[in-house]
Amino acid sequence: MPDHEISLGSKKRILLIGILFIILCIALLARLFFIQIIKNKEYSKKAVQQRMMSISLGADRGNIYDRNLIPFTGREIHKYIIVYPAYIQDRDTAVSIISKLSGLSRDAVAKKINSNADALEFLYENRDDELLSFIESGKLKGVIAIEKNQRYSVESIGRHVIGYISKSDKKGEMGIEKSMDNYLSAVTGKSIIAVVDSSKNIIPGLGFRKVEASSQGINYGIKLTLDYHIQNIVEEIMDKNDINGAIVVMDIKTGDILAMASHPDYEQDNIQKYINSNGEELINKAIWPYDLGSVFKIVVAAAAIESGKINLDQKYICEGSIAVGNSVINCSTHKSHENREITIDEAFALSCNTTFVKIGMELGAETILNMARKLGLGEKQCYEILEEKAGYIPNSQEEGIGNISIGQGKIQVTPLQVTAMMASIANNGIKYDARLIDELINEDGGTVKKIDKGSPRIVLSPTTAYRLKRMLRDVAVYGTGKQANIEKFGGSSGKTGTAETGMKNGNIIHGWFTGFIPSNDPQYAITVFINNGRSGGGSAAPIFKQVGENILTNIKR
Repeated sequence: MPDHEISLGSKKRILLIGILFIILCIALLARLFFIQIIKNKEYSKKAVQQRMMSISLGADRGNIYDRNLIPFTGREIHKYIIVYPAYIQDRDTAVSIISKLSGLSRDAVAKKINSNADALEFLYENRDDELLSFIESGKLKGVIAIEKNQRYSVESIGRHVIGYISKSDKKGEMGIEKSMDNYLSAVTGKSIIAVVDSSKNIIPGLGFRKVEASSQGINYGIKLTLDYHIQNIVEEIMDKNDINGAIVVMDIKTGDILAMASHPDYEQDNIQKYINSNGEELINKAIWPYDLGSVFKIVVAAAAIESGKINLDQKYICEGSIAVGNSVINCSTHKSHENREITIDEAFALSCNTTFVKIGMELGAETILNMARKLGLGEKQCYEILEEKAGYIPNSQEEGIGNISIGQGKIQVTPLQVTAMMASIANNGIKYDARLIDELINEDGGTVKKIDKGSPRIVLSPTTAYRLKRMLRDVAVYGTGKQANIEKFGGSSGKTGTAETGMKNGNIIHGWFTGFIPSNDPQYAITVFINNGRSGGGSAAPIFKQVGENILTNIKR
């Protein structure tokens, strides 16, 4: 082959290799440009994130508010000592200072720091500004002081409604925290970030810093129908009188639950304390079923008026007891009306058992029990709180007419159901669904979604409701509920109940009073239930009066 042909082929190959080399260099330069310039921030962030540790500054949950946007949660800010054990250089000094500031023993602090935890937090309990300043100056490596929102506090109210979250995964375990967990837990929060190098030294200029997590969509809060001030009134009265029971307050015109309290109370940050307790602290008694007693005479009276089966002008004589089958039912108020004839209205006001048994036998069990269900007894009233129980209204084959006529035996209802029934009567027979959640709101308190109120329905004729309201007024004027009357504010109307439970050989007797105020212009339906209160007129009625007077004195609507 000629020399000039070999030379020409070599030149072509060299040219091709050169072109490929130039293309490769251009590609490498383009890649470097992409990494160094285009993706610089992203890769830098990823590199830093590999050496970042964070601790939340809050529960990362939406807050829960009352109807006027007064918060039930996140009301307090506490100072915490945050510790990153891996970055502590002087462990003995750190343990000593943290022990003094937190009030924990040195051994307890050392045990936590020597654990495998990435980050720890200690509540700043013992005020020592000098030691705190030492930490805030950054001289104690791996330890910082921050302010952090406290989800709950010792002053928290409405605890059985609000519920609590688990400490491990921050999920709602009870109350609104549980039923609305999907919305409340969608919130993103602020964190403290520690940025270190490969040797676990804090990077100068970065160190510890507060960051706000990016958020997709809306951070939800929950606006309840509860009124913070009414809730507080109720709880203060329960505390003052050492009441074991429940109180519910409802807006008659809307079905909004304005207060729902249950005692004894519990600490939302210390649930473990009550796991093996017999004190029923974790039970919301407002939505728990109990024996009702003579409050059920409202149902019997409603059935008597509505059905047309009873001559409402008929007179009855109470002999002090009445035999029904193999049972004898006594009248505990016999002395108030012995040796005289009384009408259904007087029998209701004086809570005469024998008269109501006679009326019950004329009506028949089925008529009474159907009225109970029509008024909402035996069914859940508020699906916004998952712990609510339905109670129990038996059928006519399960329970004798004697017990049915006076609300004894297997009949069990919740204070919320009783309050809703009373609100329907006070509202001229119109029933609204009981509501606890008003709307979902954003961080600025603006409405995101209004919760449907449902349609009102007629459960009693206006004539029946009018007659019942008059009978309920008589109870407070001259009957068994005189201690509930608030005459100076337009009067009280209501019904007492003393319920024999059969528990502990019949020694447990619940006290009830349910009613509405003011009588001349009904606004609030209120139910007071006292566990083992012994007498509705003696225990629950005076508490009703205290609650009513405080609401009408202090709440302006």
